[in-house]
Amino acid sequence: MTRRQGTWGGRLAAVFCAAGLVVQCACGAAGGAGRSERVRAWVESNQKLGLDVVVLRVDTPRVIEARIAPAAGANMFSLSWDGVELLYRPDTLHRFDGSTWGIPVLYPTPCRIPGGKFTFRGERFDFGLNRDDTHIHGLVRDAVWEYEPPRVEDGAAVLHTWIEFKPGSELYRKFPFEHRLDLTYSLDPSGLKLAFSVDNHDNRPLPFGFGLHPYWNYAGGREGIRLSAPVAGRMELENLVPTGKIMPVEGAAWDIRQPVEVAGLRMDDVFTGMRPEFPARIQFSRAGLALTLETSPEFGHLIVYDQPENPFFCVENLTSSPDAHNLYARGFEAESGLLVVPPGGSRQGWVRYALQPLK
Repeated sequence: MTRRQGTWGGRLAAVFCAAGLVVQCACGAAGGAGRSERVRAWVESNQKLGLDVVVLRVDTPRVIEARIAPAAGANMFSLSWDGVELLYRPDTLHRFDGSTWGIPVLYPTPCRIPGGKFTFRGERFDFGLNRDDTHIHGLVRDAVWEYEPPRVEDGAAVLHTWIEFKPGSELYRKFPFEHRLDLTYSLDPSGLKLAFSVDNHDNRPLPFGFGLHPYWNYAGGREGIRLSAPVAGRMELENLVPTGKIMPVEGAAWDIRQPVEVAGLRMDDVFTGMRPEFPARIQFSRAGLALTLETSPEFGHLIVYDQPENPFFCVENLTSSPDAHNLYARGFEAESGLLVVPPGGSRQGWVRYALQPLK
């Protein structure tokens, strides 16, 4: 059985509305050597509002819970660890559009496209404008996604979601490649993994970038949060758009290879050269938590966004740079990170948010 939800619009009320609540649950347990672990997955559905929220939960000495809204871009809008909320989240889904909260899914164009237009192998595309004179963050962050009932499998709570680009749809009109994007959330006692797959059903090569845009809370307070990311370079930016030139980080104000205090940063920067064996890491000292952003090799780009006036900061794993299609068309293929799937082919990747207590 699969579900499809209607649009959010202005008719949605609070996330947790008691009236009309229906809960469907899948549960599992694993134990050994005096240790007991309970894994659960369920849907909180308000039939009156047409609202479904999928909850994934692991009860261990540290309780981890994730909440995902399939009808708002499959956004994981809450991730809590031992009662500490790690994501900047909305108090209500009434005006939730898949941005500024949680973890928006960025596809097929992470970040900015000046003018909303780009080319690929001579074909022109126009995504339109959704912020001033640019298009930002792709086409699916506020779209309705399909999903299967969540399940417990191999000691993890799992949600499988997907969205299809089909002829006749608005998504296909803007990005006319017939294909499907799948996203699977898996929560286990050590963290949460988000795995994507792009399957190209078209007769042309499919060019895309994929990214995750978490809005991290200052969990435990602004002081004592430290970030490190062993990046190889920083992309030169003009009006926040990469030129294609890669700049060194050694000795620069944006050198984040060794731990730096997040509270002291003012950044909106794109980094390159991330490698799976050297992931980014955030230490929430006052919350007693270490968060490691593990990835598959596809995620070579990293964006760090932090402005002191905001109640959140962002550390974003991406497979490609902003304006990747236009960079690729100008000959900066390696710098862009653009992924191209042949007709009938597929491409996969994943990001894992590993959670552990600070020692």
